Amino acid sequence: MESERKYTIKELRARKDVTQEQAARDLGISVQTYNAWEKDISNVAISKVMAVAEYYGVQLSQIFLRRNMN
Repeated sequence: MESERKYTIKELRARKDVTQEQAARDLGISVQTYNAWEKDISNVAISKVMAVAEYYGVQLSQIFLRRNMN
């Protein structure tokens, strides 16, 4: 059995073949917020992490989320 692969938000969006605009709209956030997630400018809000996993059809453990320790 292969080890569990982790995906960035950008990789997940590419796999689903949707634009940033579509993903943002479907997740109920602004395009600017979604873009910031992909560029690691800001972290995915804790309130949206499960929605992101469900939207992309992956387990939470499969999403590579940057950990900002500042």
